[in-house]
Amino acid sequence: MADQEEDFSSLPLPDRFSHKNWKVRKQGYEDAAKIFEATPDESDPAFRPFLLDSGLWKGAVADSNVAAQQDGINALCAFLKYGGQQACTRSRNVTITPIVEKGLSSTRAATKQSALEALLLYIELDKSDPIIDDLLPSLNNKQPKLIAATLSAFTAIFHAYGIKHVDPKPVLKALPKVFGHADKNVRAEAQNLAAELYRWLREAMKTLFWNELKPVQQQDLEKLFETVKQEPPPKQERLLRSQQAAVEAAPAAGQDEAAD
Repeated sequence: MADQEEDFSSLPLPDRFSHKNWKVRKQGYEDAAKIFEATPDESDPAFRPFLLDSGLWKGAVADSNVAAQQDGINALCAFLKYGGQQACTRSRNVTITPIVEKGLSSTRAATKQSALEALLLYIELDKSDPIIDDLLPSLNNKQPKLIAATLSAFTAIFHAYGIKHVDPKPVLKALPKVFGHADKNVRAEAQNLAAELYRWLREAMKTLFWNELKPVQQQDLEKLFETVKQEPPPKQERLLRSQQAAVEAAPAAGQDEAAD
């Protein structure tokens, strides 16, 4: 009863993030997301404790309580969205692995979606290489559901950003192994990823992995690719933050020229 009656809202957010009571952590994550969203810009002092101690995010995204974890990942998304590039580069080295292991493979649809959004934000704010490098080892995990979740994340990443901003070569080289996986869900996600990459690369993608596939695997993919060929050319669906800034600057530049 004492825990229920006690008010923890006066505790600093970092203390609430690491509290032994999951309800306190959950409320802390919720409050942090609201505070980040209300900040005027990324230099706001609200971000400072979480930039100085990125380990707070490792605990949040892998919280042992699934309800709290969902809010923990949501808080990370708010931190990234409003905290800018520094929030990205300071936290990604401790969050990507737990996001994959505890978030992408969650049984909660909302948690999985937030985990994917966090990965997309990490790429949006800086560059894709560190994220791809941290995701690839998960394809060797012993748990099929984790491999399938990682493949699905790769598909979403390429669908959002295309191949100009995300190098497909390391992912393509990993495809033959997952095509031969014993789990049907892993093989299905591998096919989805191959189809997405074919949208962008067409026949050029085959040079990197085709000869390592079995004939029956090649035949299955050829059937899949025939369907893809009927689709319109792909377009980058999500802009990097640097691209967003360029788009915003373009009208302003045009206005300046008109004024001159």
